[in-house]
Amino acid sequence: MEEPETELGGVSVALLTVISDNGTSQVQYQPVTISVVIENDIVVSLPRLADAFLVMFGLIYALHLSYPKGLTNTFEFTQKVLLGLEDGKLSPKLQTLKNDLMMHV
Repeated sequence: MEEPETELGGVSVALLTVISDNGTSQVQYQPVTISVVIENDIVVSLPRLADAFLVMFGLIYALHLSYPKGLTNTFEFTQKVLLGLEDGKLSPKLQTLKNDLMMHV
């Protein structure tokens, strides 16, 4: 299957979901592939969202890239709470989330 050339216009970090044109539903639950995009280039394509997210996170962490502005809290929570990397002080918002999650364990 040949993938069409995709214009990524200024994307620093992203997950690009490729869906099939054959579907009749407006909502796509099973993408054909999910690609990790770093600085306007597709780095790798994977079949599952979870795998693509972890690869994207690992690349951001390993390459010391800045987190996307709108997703800073998501990535910091993943880094410091879920993965336990870099025991740093959490922002009040993230500390509250961590405390709330720990109460329900």
